Amino acid sequence: MPRRPALLALLFPLLLAGCRRPAGEVLVAPGVPFQLCPPEDGPDLFVTQEVVFHLPGGRRETALAVIENGGGTLNLVASTPMGQTLFVVRVHGTAATVDARVALPEGLDPRVLVALVEFALWPAEAVGRNLAAGIRFEQDGGRRTLLRNGKVVWTVTRDGEAPPYDRLMLLNPALGLGVDIRTVRE
Repeated sequence: MPRRPALLALLFPLLLAGCRRPAGEVLVAPGVPFQLCPPEDGPDLFVTQEVVFHLPGGRRETALAVIENGGGTLNLVASTPMGQTLFVVRVHGTAATVDARVALPEGLDPRVLVALVEFALWPAEAVGRNLAAGIRFEQDGGRRTLLRNGKVVWTVTRDGEAPPYDRLMLLNPALGLGVDIRTVRE
């Protein structure tokens, strides 16, 4: 059996949540669908971010993400800190394609990361209109919350100037998962 990068294996519970959905729909947590927003609904971006995943059991994994949004297309390139590309996700309209550069565990769906980028960075009205029944979106200043049946699914706290922000801190209490994203400034 071929070896897979440790990062992918550790992120498997999160990314598995997004598997096998209708086109453009991703599960951002078990039972919580999110319809991807069209790229043109979001801000123009070209940003590199360091992403630190705080996993159950005190484990940490680091990745880099390059996000480019403009001209009706969103591209997200995820790589190891050493520069090995793991996958590329491209979004046109609400359809997303994944180009895996390494063997991904079965059921792993990198589109979940695009959904979380949209949850964190897209305007509130774009995020809110793409939610299924029973899912609620709230925004209070620099903090956003996604709820299902009144229970917190994801929160994001945003620090710094508007997109891409200096720092994004995402938390999924049910999965015991935190994601600390810092924009790399040149």
